[in-house]
Amino acid sequence: MSDLRKRRDEFQALLKTQAEAGEAAWAGAKTDLEKQWAGFEAQMKTFFETAGKQLEQQQATFKDVAAAQAKAWREAADKFREAAGKVATARTADVDAALKQMKSDASEAEARLQKLKQAGSESWSVLNAALAESREAFDQANQAAWNALKGADTKS
Repeated sequence: MSDLRKRRDEFQALLKTQAEAGEAAWAGAKTDLEKQWAGFEAQMKTFFETAGKQLEQQQATFKDVAAAQAKAWREAADKFREAAGKVATARTADVDAALKQMKSDASEAEARLQKLKQAGSESWSVLNAALAESREAFDQANQAAWNALKGADTKS
């Protein structure tokens, strides 16, 4: 961006100088000005193409990380369900409640991540914060579920 500003400022200064020099000087400098302008436009095009590729890469990275988090939620719920099947029936209600809460939290987190994926124009810091929030909720839900399962295991 600083290079683009510098080229723009140089172009404006040259244009002003030529305008002050008069009509004859203007005709001679017109070709030079057109070349400078063409170079400036080419540099702008390159800048925007590069910025667009970076944005696409950022969005693709976010989508991949969000998909991995959603998969982790589902796998953890499946593992918990499997372990819960081994627990004595006396504590089934506690385990079922923990599993239900974990699934609810997973669905809510996945919905938030999907909403951000569809928006696609959020800054990386916003997307990264959403992923961090999802990971924290996952950790808390996972810990609560396993604590419920441990409590059921020790009381059976």
